[in-house]
Amino acid sequence: MLPRPRTPLRALTYLAPSLPLELFELCCDAVSAAIGRKVELDVEERISGPMHTHTDSFAAGAVDLGFLCSPSYLYLRSQPTASVELVPAGLVFDDERGKGKPVYFSDVVVRQSHVADCFGDLEGCVWGYNDTCSLSGYFSARQKLNALGRVDAYFGREVDTGSHLRSVQAVLQRDIDAAAIDSNVLTRLFAEHPDLEDELRVVETWGPFPIQPLVVRSALAELASPIAQALLSMTADARHLRRLRALGVRGFAPVGAEDYEDERCEMRALGLIA
Repeated sequence: MLPRPRTPLRALTYLAPSLPLELFELCCDAVSAAIGRKVELDVEERISGPMHTHTDSFAAGAVDLGFLCSPSYLYLRSQPTASVELVPAGLVFDDERGKGKPVYFSDVVVRQSHVADCFGDLEGCVWGYNDTCSLSGYFSARQKLNALGRVDAYFGREVDTGSHLRSVQAVLQRDIDAAAIDSNVLTRLFAEHPDLEDELRVVETWGPFPIQPLVVRSALAELASPIAQALLSMTADARHLRRLRALGVRGFAPVGAEDYEDERCEMRALGLIA
């Protein structure tokens, strides 16, 4: 009797298309080949990960692997029964500011013609953000305002754009004055559309922040280590390395819960986790 095939792992990325879907497809292919189990990838474009008002698809058993933003990871880990475990490997993007570490930044952008020279000049402006679960697009500004003692009533109006890409478009179309954009999203946009540098201006950069984590459903915690090893080994394969570099990625580096501790403290300060 032939062995019964194992159920595919269900992966979900909350980070595409602002970050290229091809990147997450490539990661899933490498994991599948390494652990001998099919990985099926889906996309959630509305949020950067589940938090207070969303269904926890990991707890419900509907998702096994997730590429998400760190506030969601920290929120899910803060629950009485944590539904996810960290996969100890994080993306390293080709950004000299990151110094080869699994980190990224939040770049505050305005139109070239805008009068602002720094974030302090944006009080009363129309501010855009991609969604309320995003670190780079939403919580980075909340953390900045909290440090200034100005969490409430700083912006004249705030607009939920739906994604980093839409935030950039909204700035260009004058629907909003400014937005904080994932540095890797912005770097890729500038590379693909060089003329954007004549239209957009970065007035402030925040970070570094810990890279968006990959998590595994807690019931499958034993897979965290082999999945991490598969990702850490990707650069040893010339084909994988070539595709990663084309996507602006150097490879993966080890990460641990301690890398997200500063962000955990920031989330606690905002009253979002216990």
